[in-house]
Amino acid sequence: MDQWNEFLQDTFAGSLGGVTFVLSAHPFDTIKVRMQMVSENTSILKTAYKIFKYEGPFAFYKGVVSPLLFSFPVSATLFACYEQYMRYFQVDRDSYQLMHWGVGGAYAGFIQSFATSPSELFKIVFQMQISERKRNSVLRCMLEFVQKEGIAAVFKGVNSTIFRDIPQYSTFFIAFESTKQYLQSQKGYLNIFDQFLAGIAAGLVCICFSYPQDMVKTKIQYEILESKQNRKYSGIDGGISKCIKEIYKVSGFKGFWQGFNSCAIYYMVACSAQLVGYEQGRIFWDTYVKY
Repeated sequence: MDQWNEFLQDTFAGSLGGVTFVLSAHPFDTIKVRMQMVSENTSILKTAYKIFKYEGPFAFYKGVVSPLLFSFPVSATLFACYEQYMRYFQVDRDSYQLMHWGVGGAYAGFIQSFATSPSELFKIVFQMQISERKRNSVLRCMLEFVQKEGIAAVFKGVNSTIFRDIPQYSTFFIAFESTKQYLQSQKGYLNIFDQFLAGIAAGLVCICFSYPQDMVKTKIQYEILESKQNRKYSGIDGGISKCIKEIYKVSGFKGFWQGFNSCAIYYMVACSAQLVGYEQGRIFWDTYVKY
C-alpha cells in the first residue's frame, strides 16, 4: 500500500508540476523556436514584437495544447522515475548525493524522452505556423503524419530528444537538490520562495548543458514538414551528426546558441514554476490525500 501511495503521490505532484511548467513559460518557448528556425541573428524583443504585430497576442501560445496534453505523462514520468531511483537505492535525502542526483536525473530524462519527443514535435509544427493555420488540431496533425509515414513519424527526433534530455535532467536534479540542501542548511527549513530559487537554479544550469542539443532537436523535428526526399537529417543516429555539421558549417559555434537568451528565461521561469508545483503537490498529497 505504501508503494502504491508513493507512486500516486509522485504521479499527482509530477502532473501538477508539468501543467505549471507549460502554462508559465510557453510564450518564451515560442520566441525561442522562432529564433532557432531563422538564419539571421535577432533579439528576443524583435522576435516578440514581430509575433505580436503580425499574429497577435494569442500567437505566443501557439502549440500550447500539445505540451499541455502531454505534460501529465511527461512530467509525471520524469518525477516518478527519479523518485523510484532514489527509493530503490535508498538514497539519503538529507545529505549531498551528487552522483545519485545525476544518475537518477539521467535515468528519468531517458525514460521521459519517449513521451517528450512527440509532444515537442507537434508543438514545433504549430509554433512555426506564421502566415496561415493549415493545422488547428493536435489529433488531426498526428493522424496526418501517421497516414503519410506510419507511427514512426510521431517519434521523429526521439534520438535527438534523448541526446538532449540525459544531460539536461542530470544537471537539472543536481542543481535543484544541491540548492535545496544549501538553503535548508542555512535556514533549517524551506518555504515556497526557496523552492522557487532552487527551480531558477535548476533551469539555468540544465539549459546551459543542453541548449546546443535542443537546437539540433528542433531542426531535426521541424523536417517532418518536408517530404522524405527533401530531408537532410537521417542516419543511424537519427540525423544528429549531420545536423551538427550543417549548423557548424553555416553559423559556426555561435549557431548552436541562437535563441539561448529566450530559452534561458523560459527555463528559469518554467522550472521554478514546475518545481514549486511539484513540491506543493507533494505537500498537498501528504496533508489531504495520503492514506
